[in-house]
Amino acid sequence: MKTFNVYKHPTHGIEAVKVGFSWPAFFFGIIWMLVKKLWGLAGACFVAYIVLSLIEKVTDQSGEGGAQALVYLILAAGYFTLWLVPAFKGNKWREENLSKRGYEQLTTVQAETPDAAVAQAAKPA
Repeated sequence: MKTFNVYKHPTHGIEAVKVGFSWPAFFFGIIWMLVKKLWGLAGACFVAYIVLSLIEKVTDQSGEGGAQALVYLILAAGYFTLWLVPAFKGNKWREENLSKRGYEQLTTVQAETPDAAVAQAAKPA
C-alpha cells in the first residue's frame, strides 16, 4: 500500500498525490512536469539543460586536458541532479502547485493506486 494525499477543488474535482519518490518524474522528467502543470519548474529545468549543453559544447571546443576533465565532472553532476531532483521532490512540488491552484487537502489515505485513493476519499464517511 502507498500513502496518498488527496486534494479537492470546487470545480476541478479530486486529485491524489503519492507521498514520496515519483517514478514517473524519475523516468520522464520535464514531460512529467508539463503533464502535471508544473510550468515554471519544467521551464527552469529546460533552461538548465540548455545551459549545461552550451557549457559542454564550449568545453568540447576548448580541448584543455585537466580543466576539461573537471568541467565534465561538474557537468555530469549537473545532469545527474537534474535527473534525480524531480524524482525526489516532484510529488511535493505537485502538492504545492495544487494548493496554489485552489485545491484543499481532504485527507491522507492508504491505497494501491491514485484512482483507488480518490475513490476511497470520495466515499461518504
